Amino acid sequence: MDHVEQSVAKFLENLAARTPTPGGGSASALGGAVGAALGSMAAAFTSGERFKAVESHVARISNELAALRQRFVELAQKDVDAYSRYTEARALPKNNTAEKQARRAAVEAAREAATAVPEQTVAAAMAGLGLIEELCAIANPRLASDVASAAYFLEAAARGAGIQVLANCPEDDTKETSVRRRAAVTEQIAACEAARERIHATVTKRL
Repeated sequence: MDHVEQSVAKFLENLAARTPTPGGGSASALGGAVGAALGSMAAAFTSGERFKAVESHVARISNELAALRQRFVELAQKDVDAYSRYTEARALPKNNTAEKQARRAAVEAAREAATAVPEQTVAAAMAGLGLIEELCAIANPRLASDVASAAYFLEAAARGAGIQVLANCPEDDTKETSVRRRAAVTEQIAACEAARERIHATVTKRL
């Protein structure tokens, strides 16, 4: 089932249900899409003679935010699909050595996908915050609060997706890959928080 093509009400109903998907990863990606959409709205209202000097700059930001919004929507569905594959892999039989080996390989592959997708969501949120930071100083001041809200959603998307990465890379797993991934996503979330704080400071001065 393509969850992200449903109505908002239906998606929220499915999110609230006692089912494994959609969950935190896909919800975080859709939060990122909301943030990108808010940024696009602010860009759309930064037009006309008054904003002629920044017209080309805003147009470029607007185009990139539109592409990013679609990217988040795709990631929301990819997160659902990845976790569904993980659930299916966990349900594989393990009655003999061959089955156990096949199940272990399927679970590892599915876990990798379930980790890679939220990593991509965090990266998309970072990119979105970069665009919003560009926009916040030049956007129509009447839309300043919407620009700030966009940043809040994008930071939340990064945090929500980031915790999924940490969950899939347990701290007691000393494999180099897990350690590196945990460190990378922690650093990215800190960068998102710093960007959101700068955007918040810029916006409040314009209110």
